[in-house]
Amino acid sequence: MERDMVFVPKTRQDYATRVGKFVHELHELTEETPIATLIHSIGQQLAGWPLYLFMNVTGHNNHERQHEGRGKGKVNSFWTVSHFNPASPLYEAKDAKLILLSDLGIAITAAVLIMLSKTYGFYNMAIWYFIPYLWVNHWLVAITFLQHTDPTLPHYSGESWNYVRGAAATIDREFGFIGRTLLHGIIETHVLHHYVSTIPFYHADEATEAIKPIMGRHYRADVRGGSLGFLKSLWSSARWCQWVEPSEGAEGEGKKVFFFRNRNGLGTPPMKLKA
Repeated sequence: MERDMVFVPKTRQDYATRVGKFVHELHELTEETPIATLIHSIGQQLAGWPLYLFMNVTGHNNHERQHEGRGKGKVNSFWTVSHFNPASPLYEAKDAKLILLSDLGIAITAAVLIMLSKTYGFYNMAIWYFIPYLWVNHWLVAITFLQHTDPTLPHYSGESWNYVRGAAATIDREFGFIGRTLLHGIIETHVLHHYVSTIPFYHADEATEAIKPIMGRHYRADVRGGSLGFLKSLWSSARWCQWVEPSEGAEGEGKKVFFFRNRNGLGTPPMKLKA
């Protein structure tokens, strides 16, 4: 998990800290109310992308490993670990001028939007730009969230991770005509993308069929319900996937392989730890 870039799952300790509990108390927590899940999901879908860009929300927090020393003492926070900051540990020093050019382009765009708002009114800009912007955010976050979050997916510690294992920790889903035609199969063939990202989309279905027998049981897909099933998975994943921990009774290498757990009585219950 230390190498993941986005939607890095919370550990048991991370989740306990978030809800103000000790790790040994998680198996005793009452169910999270559906309204709380709904509020969190709406916030994720609308604001998740900007927060990721500004604060690296859901991204890894292992910035000490940045080989140039740019991450020393830094944790995910506004601007310090931002995709807009040329000094961010997310980049190398050679990238600084490119980040500044990107920031300049964003600033010019923002200035144009302000001018258009003054000319045509904020209401018109909200209808024709800001609401569509949030709609795009929703789909971007939904697709990437569901590509990397599912109760069946394993996650690995640094000691147990390797490229092949890490690349398999994703899942293909189905989004019907929109997914296969308008989005070029990015939802339906994402596992392949993790292994060979240079294969063009028009060969992705063929290549996916080719890797299935090689990956065997390590290949994951959930195509139940088509487009409606995809949307339902947003809710089910939010309810099932709250933190990761080793399976109870795991020994040896198994202690370094993590699966999703939750406080909602779904699937395998969390481990019972002594105080």
